[in-house]
Amino acid sequence: AVAGIAPSRASPRASPTEIVLTGTGLMDAQVSGPPHLYLEVLSRSREQIRMRAGFRGGAPGPAWIQLLNGHGRDSVAFTIEPLPLGDSLTETRALWVSRFEYATEQDIRTIMAKAGNAGFNLVYLQVRGRADAFYRSAHEPWAANLTGTLGRDPGWDPLGVAVEEGRLRQVDVHAWINAFTGWAGGTPPPESTPRHAFLEHPDWAMVDASGVVMPYRSDTRWMSPGHPGVRTRMAAVAADIARKYDVGGIHLDFIRYPDPGWSYDAPSLAAWEAAKVSEPGLGFDEMRRRFVAMAVAEARDSLRAAAPDHHLSAAVWGIYQNPLGWSGVSTGVGSVLQDARAWDRQGIIDALAPMVYWTIKPGYGDRLDYAWLADDHAAAIGAPVFIGIYVPEMDAPTLARHVERARMAGAEGVAVFSASSLESAALWDGLRRWAFHWPARRAGG
Repeated sequence: AVAGIAPSRASPRASPTEIVLTGTGLMDAQVSGPPHLYLEVLSRSREQIRMRAGFRGGAPGPAWIQLLNGHGRDSVAFTIEPLPLGDSLTETRALWVSRFEYATEQDIRTIMAKAGNAGFNLVYLQVRGRADAFYRSAHEPWAANLTGTLGRDPGWDPLGVAVEEGRLRQVDVHAWINAFTGWAGGTPPPESTPRHAFLEHPDWAMVDASGVVMPYRSDTRWMSPGHPGVRTRMAAVAADIARKYDVGGIHLDFIRYPDPGWSYDAPSLAAWEAAKVSEPGLGFDEMRRRFVAMAVAEARDSLRAAAPDHHLSAAVWGIYQNPLGWSGVSTGVGSVLQDARAWDRQGIIDALAPMVYWTIKPGYGDRLDYAWLADDHAAAIGAPVFIGIYVPEMDAPTLARHVERARMAGAEGVAVFSASSLESAALWDGLRRWAFHWPARRAGG
């Protein structure tokens, strides 16, 4: 039985806070609460349970805490106080909207309306998939997704429409661009105006260790960040968007290698040999991580020159390294040659969105535990961190728990993948009710 709770009430601004339950028979009691009250047991005895509680997301009022043991159920109320009238939280609530989730102007307007109503304050709209454009680009052809023909003007501007809708709904829009993915399909891209990068610059393609150029194939054919032209193109794309559109920033994705088997192209090898003159022990893996960092730095420099107040962010690998020795996992540093924390140390990125696309496990630090990974990223990164959440197969209470756990980790926000997943699972309303009840000013980045 529960005899008391301390404190018995608190404001969302005090979240997370420690709650102590006292009573009898508490050693084996299971603790639970509503979706917007995330409870994490710190210690327990027969007479006391110490918990950390997160409660930033839901509506004010009594939020029951239930205990269940062999003798039955008991519950106690923990009251969430309202914020002062007109006040708001400060956190980023980002939504990834991929190029496969819209085909018409109305699609964009509908997504932006639902995002605003659900409580999102930032949309990452994908506008570059495979060296093509979903906006009026000076460098790359209109994407075939919009008309069926590469380079054909669709007669409307997805990014322009999103910016217009975002302005109406107080939702910032950042242009999401794929960095190094170049094409997909077993044949080269067709002729277009402008020409596709692989037609104009065939030497930009990645190469394997035996010197074989990555073929055209059903999945992605990549461009090499070790080639200066690839980095310059990405930087030019970022600056072009910033000059033409009232976006708040550029969001990078696929800013990595597919795996360490690529890219042994001539410019990459030549740059490595030159670097080894002053660093004889420099390995090729580290050199390739530096090429990726160089691309980030060039994009940031070009973005700053075009629009000094714009932010550069990136979606990055969900596992940076593997200090717990989990089996069968891939890491950013080792598996895809992406050292995002080096970008943070160098000050060349304004925010990072680690794609922690797993769930909260029964034991803290279990294989692919979302809670441990969220803590790891938030503690190690100095720039604002938005924990990436993978929505498919989640229900609304589960999604709310993951949002709240990211807050408890100390992250400045979350990034949710994706709009169509929220739609198919009817989660928009659940987010508003259990995770995004309070309005929020966007955090930095």
